[in-house]
Amino acid sequence: MTAPMPENLVSALLAGEKFLIFTHLRPDGDAIGSAFGMRSFLNDIGKKADVVLPTDPPARYLKFGLECLRSADPANYDTVIALDCATRDRIADGGAMALLTSEERFFNLDHHFTNNVQASVWNYVDSKASSASEIAAKIALSSGRKMSPHTARFFLAGMMTDTGGFKFSNTTGDVLRTAALLLDHGANLEELVNILFFSKPENQLRFESELISKQIRRNCSGRFAYAFIPQEMLDKYDFSLKEDEGLIDLLREIDGVVIAMLVHRQSDGFKVSLRSKDPRYPVAPVAAAFGGGGHLMAAGATLKCDSFEEVEKLLLEKIAKVLED
Repeated sequence: MTAPMPENLVSALLAGEKFLIFTHLRPDGDAIGSAFGMRSFLNDIGKKADVVLPTDPPARYLKFGLECLRSADPANYDTVIALDCATRDRIADGGAMALLTSEERFFNLDHHFTNNVQASVWNYVDSKASSASEIAAKIALSSGRKMSPHTARFFLAGMMTDTGGFKFSNTTGDVLRTAALLLDHGANLEELVNILFFSKPENQLRFESELISKQIRRNCSGRFAYAFIPQEMLDKYDFSLKEDEGLIDLLREIDGVVIAMLVHRQSDGFKVSLRSKDPRYPVAPVAAAFGGGGHLMAAGATLKCDSFEEVEKLLLEKIAKVLED
């Protein structure tokens, strides 16, 4: 069971009239689903609501017809919501958000147990929820107010992406019951499956093919699979890591693999993404050891190393210990 919502959270949230909604940098499906689902729901019930996305979202989500702002002044709104933001430094337009954490009308709604945003009053973090979209959907459903098919579509999309199409261990009976209610409100499952899982562009498929055939390494008796993504490979296929959602699952799908890792270079170091498919071998402690965070089974960190070889050595040491336990 998920954690109960704080008393009066829904009524306090809906007391607002002008809402500004933030999510995290490089938004994924849950960030998009929760933020735009909440915006759509608030619009359904006659409220003004805007979403801030400083950069373009992944291409697949453009099919949802996203209307957003690049930036906004929180002073023009009476209520601010942060959705799916695990840490302050990952909040899109985090500078503005840092000023709001002490405000009574700031709502922090998330499902990462590592959340450190710490709103002063309305800080609801349910680490047992599958996604921020599930939390947002439950707020909308429990309000007893109108929910359009457009709103239900966003919430269900976010839940589907963070559960891997209801394949991951965060798929509980409660998650499926919430999904069923969203279908009852008009979300189209077939449409979402096609957009989210069956619409990859050809350049991405070619990129993935080379990743699998040339970049994968295995260690720890084959139970640890990992790959480094070089910049020249991204250039070769004109592939942006903004579109990398689900990419690590190509490694996790390999028979015998327990922990998967993808690494790529960015301006401040090497970004490491980790996934486990066995709860006996969680990856959150590994990410935390390098200042990162996330979930027990899905986490990440940025390592300030000089080379991938250095990253590889550090992670192999940590992962080997996890797999030995």
